[in-house]
Amino acid sequence: MNEAELEIESLKDLKNIIEEAEKWRIKLVLIGGYAVRAYTKGHRFTKDIDLATTSEALGNLKALLKFLGYSSRDTEFGVAGSKKFNEGFIDMHISVGRIFDMSTGLTYPVTDNLFFNAKKLKITGYHKASEQHACMAPVVDLETLLVLKSIPTGRIKDTIDVLALLLDKGEEINPAVLISRIPEEVGFREHLVSQLRIYADFVIRGEADKLWFNTTGSRLPSTEKRKILRLIRETVNTLKYSAQ
Repeated sequence: MNEAELEIESLKDLKNIIEEAEKWRIKLVLIGGYAVRAYTKGHRFTKDIDLATTSEALGNLKALLKFLGYSSRDTEFGVAGSKKFNEGFIDMHISVGRIFDMSTGLTYPVTDNLFFNAKKLKITGYHKASEQHACMAPVVDLETLLVLKSIPTGRIKDTIDVLALLLDKGEEINPAVLISRIPEEVGFREHLVSQLRIYADFVIRGEADKLWFNTTGSRLPSTEKRKILRLIRETVNTLKYSAQ
């Protein structure tokens, strides 16, 4: 499988679904790996498309997926679409009404604010050959993205994404906005604090170095690791003290 070709096809599909959704008046916002790519230097390859929409848009959304050549099926979180391309597949995961994480059972609500706070950002490719296929898309805001990426447990790509957000955009995270993006679901805030401490432990024990190198092919300089640890500490303190 040629990763660059698969990524090009994925970016073309992303552009198409965003443009068609606007025509069909379907609310969509990007929430996954491509969303992280929009805010960071793009440290890892991704070809899957992760979006969130409203329950009212479900019927039109399924028709749109079929129009774009995707087979789709209902899931407990919304709709999953798949499209074969050469030797690989492009998968589309669309959360409808809520963003559900199977590893924790936690749910993030899809509200009007999720779309209102979204930013129209440029989505680029990991491979140089994909650069000409960059497109604009509504992306979940930075603070919400950090919360969403900190929910799952045990997934390497999410750990890399959180480290990338802290590394490239950590200084821009607004503590007050971050707090406002945390749902009131019981245990949600405590889970985020626990996850951030796990990330810090990964950095301190050197596990982050291995994960980062295996995923990106580059190393984390000591200065950058200290920066990440400082930002995690500040974020944890913000979450803890705001709860008192």
